[in-house]
Amino acid sequence: VQTVEFTQQGQQKLYRWVRKRFAAAGKDIDDVVTDHLLFTCGSLMEGLVPEIAKIAAYAKGAKITRADIDAVAEPVLDARIFDMTNHISAGKYDRAAAVLGDLLRMQTEPIVILGAIGKELRRLYTARMAIDAGKDRFWLMELWQMRSDYPAKLLLQAARNVDHEWCKRSLTACQVLDRRMKSEKNIDREGELTKFVLELAQK
Repeated sequence: VQTVEFTQQGQQKLYRWVRKRFAAAGKDIDDVVTDHLLFTCGSLMEGLVPEIAKIAAYAKGAKITRADIDAVAEPVLDARIFDMTNHISAGKYDRAAAVLGDLLRMQTEPIVILGAIGKELRRLYTARMAIDAGKDRFWLMELWQMRSDYPAKLLLQAARNVDHEWCKRSLTACQVLDRRMKSEKNIDREGELTKFVLELAQK
């Protein structure tokens, strides 16, 4: 299977490809649920093909649902990190810690997790600025070169739980920990990352 990303091929073409893959397994999927699939699993063919097969085999009904995807799909790192920061912004430390624990058990490097958190915090900050400035999801889509408005809508929802100052403090703390992880030899990366997530969730 080719490693092809659909960012340049058009949203509707990608939707048709996904529908065709599910149709081959006797299932149907609409565009809204397809958005959730692509957000969860990414848009690489080599990742989507096995996930579609797994979801189609699991689904009991003729039409694929978000619950079907959530039940068996393997989320990409960005989707896991979004879930974590979403729980953090809502002050749900236990859920954020559970996502972090899963990533660490999968032996994802703490510095990689922190980098992904930093990226998501920047996106959350811009979403907060969009709300404050009266911008809509299309502004966010253009800023982050999103092919769909689905992640933009999710970002705006999450940003309503935090304010400008929280975003600024969180990004600064993330940058400080990033420098420490890269410069200190004997730092407990997992412990410091867990502490960082706890502090963010406490707002």
